[in-house]
Amino acid sequence: MLRSIVIALDGSPSSLQAIRLGLELARRHQAHVEGLGIVNSAWIQHPEAVPADGIAYKIVLNPQELQDSAERMKTVLRDFEDKASEAGVASCKARRVEGNPAEAIEIEAASHDLIVLGRGSLVSVAGEISELPWCVEHIVRGEPRPVLLVPDGTASRQSGTQAPVVVGYDGSPASSRVIHMFALLGLAAGRIIHVITLDRSSAVRAEETAARACTLLRRHRAAEAYAVGLGDREAGTPAETILGLTKTLGAGMIVMGAYGHRGIQEIFGSCTREVLHVCPTPLFVHH
Repeated sequence: MLRSIVIALDGSPSSLQAIRLGLELARRHQAHVEGLGIVNSAWIQHPEAVPADGIAYKIVLNPQELQDSAERMKTVLRDFEDKASEAGVASCKARRVEGNPAEAIEIEAASHDLIVLGRGSLVSVAGEISELPWCVEHIVRGEPRPVLLVPDGTASRQSGTQAPVVVGYDGSPASSRVIHMFALLGLAAGRIIHVITLDRSSAVRAEETAARACTLLRRHRAAEAYAVGLGDREAGTPAETILGLTKTLGAGMIVMGAYGHRGIQEIFGSCTREVLHVCPTPLFVHH
């Protein structure tokens, strides 16, 4: 069961939505929740070139920027505590940490069941080309605990805990681990879940694979679990199929293994990467 959640806080729009969903889950499961306010001092201290007769770079600390970030984080943490109280979360803690966000979350997550992140939060490099911050993708790739990635407010209107769930499942180790973790944390309970499996060799085989996952989810008290098996006539990439079904159903969450190596999780993680970047609803991932 879900006993403890850590939510990364930085005041960004997607971070605010992560707070909303994280507190909703904490209240529903009577879980402890910790708000981790991260002051990214690793990037406030930045390298600067020096004259040729000196060392190649020196580390420059901007005291004013660091102070501004610390003051802003006080406001973020107070807002988090107020929202937790309003949501009726009985066990809540908020604190500030400094340093590299990925490292701070890795250390803190060891004592929690679930990490909740805003998809556009924790920006580690100014002017990153990708809409998904490198820091967030680094956490999804490397973190041994499940991650719930939340988009901004405009994109996550359907993200309530009562909305349908879409599960991408192909029987691979990554997809098997994520569906078991989702079920064991109690997140399947009471939900309507659609399990989608793509098998280019046989739609029948795909439906059989999806049906086995549905059996597991029903045993973990899913309200309903429907198998969607698609074969060689299915058009589009696996990511397009998952996102299309999510839109059609008005799903409030996608569950999928991160960076798998066969079937619905294409080699080199291309399916994961595509869904991570454009997913309009919260994404529960585990590798």
